[in-house]
Amino acid sequence: MNNKVVIIGASITGIYTMNELVKQDYQGRITIIDQHDGLPYNPYPLTKDWMQDMDKVEPPLIKKAEYYEKHNIDLRLNTKVVAVDPNKMTVTTDKGDVISYDKLVIATGSKLRKISIPNDDADGIFYLRPFTSAKEIKAWAKHVKKVAIIGAGFIGLELASTFRQLDKEVSVLVNVGRPLENILGSDVSDYFVKMHQDHGVEFFFDEETETFIKDEQGKVKAILTKNGKTIETDMVIIAIGVVPNLSFDVEGLDMERGTIIVNEYNETSIDNIYAGGDIVAFPYQERLIHIEHWENAWSQGASIAKNILSNRSSKYLVTPYFWTDQYDQTFEYLGNT
Repeated sequence: MNNKVVIIGASITGIYTMNELVKQDYQGRITIIDQHDGLPYNPYPLTKDWMQDMDKVEPPLIKKAEYYEKHNIDLRLNTKVVAVDPNKMTVTTDKGDVISYDKLVIATGSKLRKISIPNDDADGIFYLRPFTSAKEIKAWAKHVKKVAIIGAGFIGLELASTFRQLDKEVSVLVNVGRPLENILGSDVSDYFVKMHQDHGVEFFFDEETETFIKDEQGKVKAILTKNGKTIETDMVIIAIGVVPNLSFDVEGLDMERGTIIVNEYNETSIDNIYAGGDIVAFPYQERLIHIEHWENAWSQGASIAKNILSNRSSKYLVTPYFWTDQYDQTFEYLGNT
């Protein structure tokens, strides 16, 4: 039995790998290393019910602190991995610690895609991560009326739904194409657009932000687009997607466009190293796909744990599935296009 599992990243995949190991009565040592300083939380309610409850300030924790203590989890927060040595089977952190492993799990997830334009430092401009930023969004939204959202993916549309239900005036800027069209097709995209318009959301299609306009106090007051349109607002939330988050190199690790390539067992190209969640590309119907969703992240974590406990006992053959809640409707999607 392997007695040392190290998990890099307290993401959904990382925590559910840990959770499954504990459920299966794994007796070895589990170490989780994460660059953030707060207990691991579930980011997915942040755009929905958590944001709608204006009095809620605590994060939606995946596990409470007592869980990690009870199960002797070595949780190392505010710690970055700077090197992995597959030959020595060690992980080195920015604090100078060298941690050995028998099995390593890379579950570093994704990081936000950001924009760099004039006046992007104005007060009232936010991204949804980290959790402290989500809290700032909620606090700011209590005192304003107009909300502009840049980006019309699932996160952007869920936020639009949430803020309309909070009686805010919502504008959504779409840089190219139509919302979700590349994933769900034009008919479904049209349905989402009409649903939001029926609830009072104003869309600005084919509008790329040129600059933010701020007032004398340094607060954002409008967006100026490259087409010359001025969109007045009291706050801006930028939701233009994510990119794979891997800040260290691992010699011999097969990659594709920033993601780690894994097989059907979530094994990487290096012995004793697994990976899962937003950071990986995995096989589905004779091709590699990349999915950024909670359902895929947690189920890959559970599968990784089973393979750690019993080598190659759990093939990840799950049909991709995700959902989104907007207004009073839940949408579910199966498959991959």
